[in-house]
Amino acid sequence: MLEQVKSEHLFIFPFSWKNQRKKDNFLFHQRTQIQHKNFNRLGHWKPHISTIETDKDYNEYVYFYKPIRMALYTFKGQPVIVRNYEYEGLTRNSFFELEIQNVIYRLDIKKLELKLYKTGIGILCFRMINTRYGNLEDIEAINSFSMCIYPPVLPLERAQRMGMPTRIRIHISETVEWEDHFKREYYNQRLTISPLIMQVLGKPFTEKIVPYGKNLFFIEPILGSQMFCSCMYYNSQLVEDLYQEREALEVLERLMSFNKQNHALAELDKVEGKEESQYLKCEEHIYGINRYMLLCITKEKYHDKLYDQLAKLALMQRATLLHLSSELAYISTLPKSELSSAIANIYEVYIHFINQLYFQEVTEDSEGSYIYEQLAEAFKVKEELEQLNFEIDEVSEYANLVEQASSNLKVQLLTIIGAALVIPSFVTGFFGMNIFQEEALHWWDHTSVVLWLNSYVVMPILAVTALCLWTKKRSAIALIFKVILSVLFLVSLSFIFKYGSGL
Repeated sequence: MLEQVKSEHLFIFPFSWKNQRKKDNFLFHQRTQIQHKNFNRLGHWKPHISTIETDKDYNEYVYFYKPIRMALYTFKGQPVIVRNYEYEGLTRNSFFELEIQNVIYRLDIKKLELKLYKTGIGILCFRMINTRYGNLEDIEAINSFSMCIYPPVLPLERAQRMGMPTRIRIHISETVEWEDHFKREYYNQRLTISPLIMQVLGKPFTEKIVPYGKNLFFIEPILGSQMFCSCMYYNSQLVEDLYQEREALEVLERLMSFNKQNHALAELDKVEGKEESQYLKCEEHIYGINRYMLLCITKEKYHDKLYDQLAKLALMQRATLLHLSSELAYISTLPKSELSSAIANIYEVYIHFINQLYFQEVTEDSEGSYIYEQLAEAFKVKEELEQLNFEIDEVSEYANLVEQASSNLKVQLLTIIGAALVIPSFVTGFFGMNIFQEEALHWWDHTSVVLWLNSYVVMPILAVTALCLWTKKRSAIALIFKVILSVLFLVSLSFIFKYGSGL
């Protein structure tokens, strides 16, 4: 089987997920939701618990530093940072079919994987094996499946000229098969994920907010219309030619920039001298890295490097940072009463991400370290983290101002109440506490007591309140307050002039 393999393709679809609740503002609780027993099984996805039972398991385990293992694998009895799943039901006859420019390509499905992170990010992985097509044009066409989340542009004819397939099909078994011809009305369904991808994810996942959908997971694409592609192309002659410089590295641009066909940015990069793709030449392998793709052209028929895991890790970090940034933008629309608790929740998610999922170094292998650094640079993880830090500081400062304003208002109210009671306290002290001792028990029946209370309690309180709270604001609330205060003051004053002070 290995001798027949022409290439291997891994397509990675990152998305944000949220467990739906009755309240639309149920925010940032993925870190606790993921520990719920509902995650022990999701539809046709069976949990994958990592074990060390073979040489391959051991090599994979020791390749990464200890903290990185917790971010990539699910171990029994360990804290839940990520949930790993495998599609249940794949057979030897499961295949993937793609049609582009009237040519049909069929690949074997090796594995369908799903990862759910506590930061609210999910990663769906399609792992395919190509045993039939060996030309550069074929590899380029197969990689165009990356463009199938939703059309990057309309009309569809334009997207297809850029390399988007006209049809995709996944055959799992005789009873399970999905297909997408991209014939939907996209004007009314903007940015909807391909039905084929949604069918692969299955029933617990939805892209529509369903009222009271307690056990559903609302998902959204987080990095645009394109999946990340990790491609391993077995071509000994091409590796030799590139290594001996009989072929220029530009020959790889066809594979690395398939998403830029007929795109003005490709020419712009050339004019400005930018290099979007980075290359690493080794005797046995040639690597190409950019934000859309990790390409490895190799002589080996069995390549055990774990660079797919590096791509997933870097992709998860970028997706998490963008997701947290979008959630911060949503926080600014919340009522002020909910602002502090929302920021506290999202800050906790941010701390978990920094401590458990953000790494600058992942392995002692020099080649792997270089590839990871280039992936992080291509995804601009460091820049996104700095931007997120700035946004968190700004939102936190705004929340502090809101809290300070609320505290100032409470202090002001207490000050006004204290000031308003100064005059009544003074009057009571001046006349003595026993004034109207006999009438006090039934003061409402004695006109003199009522007039005294109006003159020495109500009127001073109204005067002090007006003095403290009277402002030049022209809002409707301020106007109503001024009218009510003025009416009460005039009524109290008229009673004094007409009936006296009660003494």
